[in-house]
Amino acid sequence: MAEGDKQGIAGGEKEADVLLVATHHASALIRVKGRGSFKVGPGLKQFGVSAMSSGCKQFILDMDECVGMDSTFMGVLAGLASRLKHDVGGNMVMMNLTHKTLALLETLGLDRVMETYLQGSASEELKKRLSDVADMSVLGGSLTDRKLTLETMLTAHEDLVKVSPDNLPKFKNVMAYLSADLKQFEGV
Repeated sequence: MAEGDKQGIAGGEKEADVLLVATHHASALIRVKGRGSFKVGPGLKQFGVSAMSSGCKQFILDMDECVGMDSTFMGVLAGLASRLKHDVGGNMVMMNLTHKTLALLETLGLDRVMETYLQGSASEELKKRLSDVADMSVLGGSLTDRKLTLETMLTAHEDLVKVSPDNLPKFKNVMAYLSADLKQFEGV
């Protein structure tokens, strides 16, 4: 498994990973608090698919309180960004990134499928869209559905490879492990 995924599964994190979400006109707004991790991946994916079905064409992620991201979270973002672009002609924007979180995205090639802005560098229009939304809900989600979590993790890593084939050597073993674990879980 990827380093961040191992740490999360081992329970080594002290702060809760939380996503606050809202939809406003044709935008889905997501505020990441703590780590963007495999723990919130299934919920994020479900929210994203639902938001697109409801007519959202732009996802704006506020990363101001995000301290890091694991490969599963970034893979979910990759899948959503690709689907936004190809299925609804939309786009994903990540704002208030630190140099560290931007580097994580760039390392996996995700800066090619979404707009990225360092802290304070987003346009006034993007900042206003976030500030216009007063009520954001905590995105529910838990790891009680092991099958859904495994499926989300596997698909997320496959999406990272689709975004950049250079990611295959990085995640080949992770995907093989997740695929085997999923088959074992399903009793295949």
